[in-house]
Amino acid sequence: MFDHLPNCWLIGLGFVLCLIMVFIFYKIQNALSQFLHPFKKGKTYWCRITAISDGDTLTCYRFNFRRSETKLRFAYIDAPESKRLIKKMVYRKVVRVRITDIDRYGRCVGEIYRFRKSMNEEMVKRGAAWVYEDYIKDKKHLKHMNALQSHAKKHKKGLWRGTRPIRPSDYRKLKK
Repeated sequence: MFDHLPNCWLIGLGFVLCLIMVFIFYKIQNALSQFLHPFKKGKTYWCRITAISDGDTLTCYRFNFRRSETKLRFAYIDAPESKRLIKKMVYRKVVRVRITDIDRYGRCVGEIYRFRKSMNEEMVKRGAAWVYEDYIKDKKHLKHMNALQSHAKKHKKGLWRGTRPIRPSDYRKLKK
């Protein structure tokens, strides 16, 4: 079949075929790594919430071949035992999670979205969580989150119904 081609053409053709094969294997490996590797900072994943540990920690089941599960904490908020509200909002539902960090306990920290709506913001809006101002780097986002919290305070929603709610971080310091 290739008898009429000079050897240099055969070598060139072989080289091109090798490059094509390397490219195909690279693309396959890249696609599989999206399914097989655990959660990574800066990435977005589709998950199903399978358990709720406390006010701001969930167990997230990622749709992939390995069926990864991880502990997930809401980013930018501290929720004092809002388990009932979280259950109503996301339990056993499919959500989109954008991992923003990994905390010192190995939990993923992320923004959780359901139908393009941020559940982190929804928690603050309903008065179920405090804004973690120290962790929000984007000034515009910080201003937005503080506005949601101020609105919840003004309308005495959730934890703001109490006479003097104690910030969870302050409460933990008192318990030590």
